[in-house]
Amino acid sequence: MSRVHKVTLSKRIEHSQQGEYITLPFSVPDDIEEIKVELSFSHADENIIDLGLEDPNGFKGWSGGARKDIFVREDRATPGYTLGELPAGEWGVILNAYRVPGACEVNVLVTLMMSEKRWLKGDLHLHSNHSDGAFTLAEVVENARHADLDFVALTDHNTFSQNYQYPLVEDLAVIPGVELTTNRGHCNFYGVHKPFADFRCATKEDVQEKLDEGMANGAVISINHPHCSFCSWEWGLEHFDVKIVEIWNGPWSKQNQAALTWWDLQLQQRKKIVAIGGSDTHRLHETIKYGTPTTWLYSDMHAPRKLLEALTAGEVCIAGRPTSPWIQMQTGETLMGGTFKRNHERTLIKIDIPESTGGLLKIITDQGDVFKSHKPAGTLSRTIEIPDSSLYVRAELWDAETDTPIVISNPIYFS
Repeated sequence: MSRVHKVTLSKRIEHSQQGEYITLPFSVPDDIEEIKVELSFSHADENIIDLGLEDPNGFKGWSGGARKDIFVREDRATPGYTLGELPAGEWGVILNAYRVPGACEVNVLVTLMMSEKRWLKGDLHLHSNHSDGAFTLAEVVENARHADLDFVALTDHNTFSQNYQYPLVEDLAVIPGVELTTNRGHCNFYGVHKPFADFRCATKEDVQEKLDEGMANGAVISINHPHCSFCSWEWGLEHFDVKIVEIWNGPWSKQNQAALTWWDLQLQQRKKIVAIGGSDTHRLHETIKYGTPTTWLYSDMHAPRKLLEALTAGEVCIAGRPTSPWIQMQTGETLMGGTFKRNHERTLIKIDIPESTGGLLKIITDQGDVFKSHKPAGTLSRTIEIPDSSLYVRAELWDAETDTPIVISNPIYFS
């Protein structure tokens, strides 16, 4: 089934209707991601038809004669239109026959974009001039679009002003965030404009208080660059219930390798921790760039709420750059982040990697590397058997020449 549904609405407006407001109804099903409205009418040099929109709950927004095309999403929209989820039911295109000296043929094209599971790529760790970054928020948005990213998270240090001032654009989802920056470690709070009241922490109990406050306010929290040589997590990782960790910060390094090793050790202890990445870009830099690394999320909607649902579910992989591929891995109907209940049959996993360069594919369980094979350039789709006693399985694709990862998946767990 196509993701895109188009509906054409037509209306002939007579001179006698000049000054009237006319509503053209259309139906919206469940699971809509975006609605676009494009207005055209005859004799545009003489006629003036204003444009607006309503949803089942009432008035949604108004353009007047300023625009002939608009869009609405739950997190961003054309100026003049309110944000929020797009409810199913009867909507209406509102027309104002402001000036119709004769007769006017009006046509409205409504495009409904359905939600659908797919991979979306972004950068979960960025800074602007609202803290110690060099770029304005408008520049951050344009830089991310230029890097071909689908989403970014604004994670300025200990401040929330960035979450209220960023520009809204149709093709980029912006996740509000903040990097809680203490003297002994950093962590990101995602999805809430102001997750805590005050950043100041002197003890690990203070840090836990901020984490609790953020979670109570609905924030998704990750521990950042825990083994960084400049600002590692010195509060003690063992003191906190870590659910998400940034194992890949900026270009690949021995500090990132240490975080990857630590994460795998936690998985071996039956802990379920989602691994993510972020570039930590502050300004123009030779190697630290937007999407280096890129975090891929398998989401059914290009909106912060759904992106963060995919993140917390572990439907995530981390790639070296925006042009690097994702890894899709599943056992039966269970995807990455999920738990597969064994039925005493062979344990098979299906691996899919889209068009990409070649590399060394590693399949990893708590027993170490259980499969290694060179992946040639192109797409890959294959099924691999792993030991029945495995606690989890995950995949990595490495560049053998540079000995750096191309992409790292999150695990599937077994019970």
